[in-house]
Amino acid sequence: MHPTLVEIESELKKYETDAQLRYRFALECIEDVASNLEEDVAVESFKKFKLLVNHFDDQTIEALSKLATDMRKIAQSHPGSKSIDGTRHAAVSATYALAKAVEGDAVQAAAYAAYSSIYGYGGYAVNDPDSFSEAHKKQLEKLLQLKIKPH
Repeated sequence: MHPTLVEIESELKKYETDAQLRYRFALECIEDVASNLEEDVAVESFKKFKLLVNHFDDQTIEALSKLATDMRKIAQSHPGSKSIDGTRHAAVSATYALAKAVEGDAVQAAAYAAYSSIYGYGGYAVNDPDSFSEAHKKQLEKLLQLKIKPH
């Protein structure tokens, strides 16, 4: 795991009882790669996820759980691509990032979102661990900002 992603995980563990923070952070990660979502059903699921997180209440966790079941199927059925430019891989990674975000697994959502960003540059970049440094640093900064903002 990338060292900055480990730091993100550590920060989230400090607030593990704050589900809203975890989902807000996951949403921030997905918003960075939402343009990589290709499947209409994934785009619609992103909109639902965003609405639920932005209007967090007592029913949100249950609604997210139902959406997570759908997102797992959507992510697993994404056709992917054999192209070398990485474009379709960026879409697959963005879809998996969304699925993990909806599940509440903010660390994996961040990891997949970073992959989606890097694949967007080109498939070659994923072989260089330093390629992820900027994406994860930006994610950590967003998490730290969210921690100081009231819900």
